[in-house]
Formats: sequence, structure tokens, C-alpha cells
Amino acid sequence: MSVKTEIFKIVTIEFQSSSQCEEVNKIALNDFEVDGIEEFSMEEARVDEILGERAYSGGDVPESVIDEVVDISDDQDVKKFNYFFFQGDINRAHDFVKAIEGMDLSIEVKDEEYSDWNEVWKKHYAPIEVTPELSVIPEWFKEEDYKSNNNNIYIIPGMGFGTGEHETTYLCLKHFMAVKDSFKDKDLCLDFGCGSGILGIGAIKKSNMLVDFVDIDPAALDNCHENLKLNLDEDRLNGHRLVARKRFNLDDKYKLVFANILMHVLVSEKEVLLDSLDDNGYLVLSGILNEQVNDVIEEYKSLKKIDVLSKGDWSAILLRKE
Repeated sequence: MSVKTEIFKIVTIEFQSSSQCEEVNKIALNDFEVDGIEEFSMEEARVDEILGERAYSGGDVPESVIDEVVDISDDQDVKKFNYFFFQGDINRAHDFVKAIEGMDLSIEVKDEEYSDWNEVWKKHYAPIEVTPELSVIPEWFKEEDYKSNNNNIYIIPGMGFGTGEHETTYLCLKHFMAVKDSFKDKDLCLDFGCGSGILGIGAIKKSNMLVDFVDIDPAALDNCHENLKLNLDEDRLNGHRLVARKRFNLDDKYKLVFANILMHVLVSEKEVLLDSLDDNGYLVLSGILNEQVNDVIEEYKSLKKIDVLSKGDWSAILLRKE
């Protein structure tokens, strides 16, 4: 898609509840044909601000900062969404705002200049090489017959559910690539807190696993579904499941479990994650600050520690059930 326009509009909305968020997203998509949605939770934006990742990169994060991050991460309800209008009559952004102004939301509308919308995205997203055998690729770089390329995971950036850029996603994929040959065709994988589905898609492409994608956020599952369709032919979509967290039951045991979520959730969901793991199965845990690694390992001490990888201020742990 190439769009030659000088101005596009961004509507930024702050939500206090998931139900508000879901309702407005439906209105934006169905009634006003929004051209793009970018979600970022207030906790994530604030965590990045507090950590000051550039300032702390390569050094120790003060304990007071870690405590503040943990406190903020307990508030899961406040989110911000950006809604982009850049095709056709962009003034429909104001009609969109009028349609939701009775919902008691914090709303900001601003104009941005650009010469080509594709170039706006491309400035911020580039291919990420995890290993020589696996890269995460923005969808506009896809080549002919790209779905047959099992070395690339294709992602639609800008949807706010993970694009492979964050250290934790990268580290999880590194751990997976180190053990991918341990899995047989059609072994079961659980992507718990799947977001965009990058991790589970990697397991499908590199090890032909059957994956259950689980997330608390219905919008994340929708985005995951879009990325699955982007990456897989129709026949390879069969056998995988998208499951809301509240509907997830431990009916199966998994040879591989990803849980790229924050530490307090890793602790609160510990029993579920441990019970989900098959004998000799691997558990990849991330969303962990470097200083939290030993505490997480202690929480999961019933499993054997295989490896710990770190990048910047973040770590990921590879464990195995014996």
C-alpha cells in the first residue's frame, strides 16, 4: 500500500477498562474503517519510562526502580490506543470521536505530516535476525511464495501486541532455537500470553508443532489470528487453537510452553504453567528483569534450569521437566 498524502490524523484514547476498549475498537473498525490501531498499555509505557532502558543499559537497575515497576505492573486496566486515519476522508476521525464522546474517555486528536504511510512504518520496523535460521520480518518485506519460507516469521507491525523488537521476545526465540530439534512432528506447544503469536508461530514454522495460543485480551487473539493467516497456508492452519485465558482448561500436556509475561504473573500462574508441562518438556519464561532471575528460578525450582539468556535489562529462562 502506498499513500501519497501530506496529513494523517491520530486519535489517542485512554481506557480504564477492557470492556470500553473492546467496544471502541469495534466502533473504529466497523463504523469508521480505521486504517490502523496501535495499542500500548499504560503500564508498558510507564515501565519503559521508569526503566529508562538506554540509561540503565548494561548496568544494574536500582531496587527502588524495580519495586516501582512491579507496583505499576499490578494495574492491568489502564490502556492507551492510537487510531490512525490516513486514507480517504481523514476527517472521519472527528466523526469517530463524536460517536464515542459520551463514553467518558480521555481523547486527543492530532495531525501528523508524512509523505508515504509505508515509509512511516518502515522507519520504525526492520527485519530482526534471531539466528541465521530464524528472523522476524515486517509483512511488507515478504517475498514471492513467502509462506513456504520457514526461516521467517512475518508480522503486521503497529497492532501493539509484539513485533519481535522487544528483548524478551527475542530471548524466547533464542531459547527455542537452541532446543527446536528436541521436538517431534505435531508435538504440542502452549503460547501462554501469546500477544501477536510470534513465539507459537516460530514453533510451527521450525518444528511443525501444534500450538494453543492463550491470552487474556480478545484483541490480542484477533491480532494473533491475523499473523497466523499471514504466515501459514490454509492446510497448516489446521490443528492450532486460539483460547481466551478464562476458557483455558488443562486438557493436554505440552512439550513446549512459552510464558513471556511479567514476573508477578509468572508467580500467580505458576501452578497452571507447571501442570501444563509434559515429562521432558521445556518451559521458556520471560518478561523478567535481570535482578528477578534468581527469584523466578526459585519459584520454579521443581524444574531443571537449562540456561539463562539476557539482553539489556531483561532475561529469559529455559527450564525442563524431568
